[in-house]
Amino acid sequence: MAGACLILLIAAALLAAPVGIAGGLAMAGAMAGLAGLVVLHERARRRAETRRAALERDNAVLMQENEDLRVFVSATTHDLHEPLRKIQVFGDRLRDRMGLMPDPDALRCLERMTDAATRLRDLLDALKIHVRIDSRNTAYEPLDLDELVADILSARTGPVPGTIEVSGLAPIEADRAQLRILFENLIDNALKYRRPDANVHIRISGRTETDSGGGRIVIEITDNGIGFDNRHSERIFGLLERLHARDAYPGAGVGLATCRKIARQHGGSISARGESGQGACFTLILPLQQANLSYMPLAAGG
Repeated sequence: MAGACLILLIAAALLAAPVGIAGGLAMAGAMAGLAGLVVLHERARRRAETRRAALERDNAVLMQENEDLRVFVSATTHDLHEPLRKIQVFGDRLRDRMGLMPDPDALRCLERMTDAATRLRDLLDALKIHVRIDSRNTAYEPLDLDELVADILSARTGPVPGTIEVSGLAPIEADRAQLRILFENLIDNALKYRRPDANVHIRISGRTETDSGGGRIVIEITDNGIGFDNRHSERIFGLLERLHARDAYPGAGVGLATCRKIARQHGGSISARGESGQGACFTLILPLQQANLSYMPLAAGG
């Protein structure tokens, strides 16, 4: 509409001035050019509105699908816990009835049954934690990362066969429960995937960086464990992804996916690099304050 009005005003001004044949042709060409620009502008505006409307519809669908998934996982994990508990309870009763000299084959089958029930229960628990990571369950507060990591390390059962160094961590604004889950997963992974021929050496180091949003902290968790082929540096963050056999390294395959979800929920990122037999390094980037969230760039793959 504005473009059409502009053409009319220019046309009126041109018509009010005395012109010859050459001037008339130039006037006609100018008006045709202006009309073409207005048409192009209107087409671009309509395309932009169409794309915006499609994006809004897609976002609404995605939000509804995420909510449906959250409700489904929550209901499923709750409903499946009861039959799993019964499997374990009756498995224990059956083992008691076998007496002191049970049939080896029957005992082996019973143990495989109860182990499978335990693995499924652990998987459901991990999925329930994963699906609850969203804005409705996130409460930001001042958080001392040094204190948090020290508390996690003190809660680990049994002596660590090696050393864990912590340095350079800074206070941030974050959800305490979620950051605890994140660091527990990363520390437990470093302990679990240690090399049998070497003592554990884990280093958790941080450094703050300034940016246009007020600052961020870059935290690296490095270890000297079994590592992984760096080609799988993105795959390991996939939900239910595993690089090793369950018998060798137990786990649900959800922990690192949950770590990435927590990092993104806080406006940050997490990435990994590794080398088989030489260890791994996880890089976690978080804004120091959640007021800076809109300024926090996500790292590639983060």
